[in-house]
Formats: sequence, structure tokens, C-alpha cells
Amino acid sequence: MLASIQNYYERLVLESIREKLSGRDEEYDADFVADLACLALNALPARYVRHTVDLWSHLGDGDRAIMSQEVDDAVEAALAVMHRRRESRRTEAAEQEPGKTRLPWT
Repeated sequence: MLASIQNYYERLVLESIREKLSGRDEEYDADFVADLACLALNALPARYVRHTVDLWSHLGDGDRAIMSQEVDDAVEAALAVMHRRRESRRTEAAEQEPGKTRLPWT
């Protein structure tokens, strides 16, 4: 019974991620994509449905366009966060001297 319930935005977010990451030079692993999807989904309202066809058929063109734009914006924001985090980790690793542990208060 509960297996038929899903957040409609999940499919839209995964489609947007696939579109935005395809054709890029960087390679992204499954963990990166999963984290990206979680960040984007947490920025969107939950929209639970049993049948995706039911929701899509009840939405007008304007509502569909708004949902698509919200998804694209959430994925772009999530990508920016993920890239900032990745760059921050690279910077921290470069600044850290080999053999020394960086304490959180230093």
C-alpha cells in the first residue's frame, strides 16, 4: 500500500540533475548525485501522490511551468552548495601540513 506513495518532486529533481550534469567535464559519483538530490528536495515542498499521471493531468500549463522552474532553481542552488563544499575541502586539504592534524579550534 505505502509503496505506491511517492513525492512527485523526486522524479522532476532527478530529471533536472541528469540534464544539468550531462555534458560536463567533471565526473560525478552516485554519492554526489544522491547528496545533490537531497539538498534540492529539501528546498522544495513535498508533493505526495499515488499516481503521477493524476497530478500531471490536474495541473495547468502555468502550474507545470512554475514547478519546473522551482525544481531547476533548487537543483542549481544545490549544485552551488556542493561545489562550494568541494572547493572548501580542497582548500583545507592544501593548507594542512602533512603529518599534522588540524584541530577544530585552530
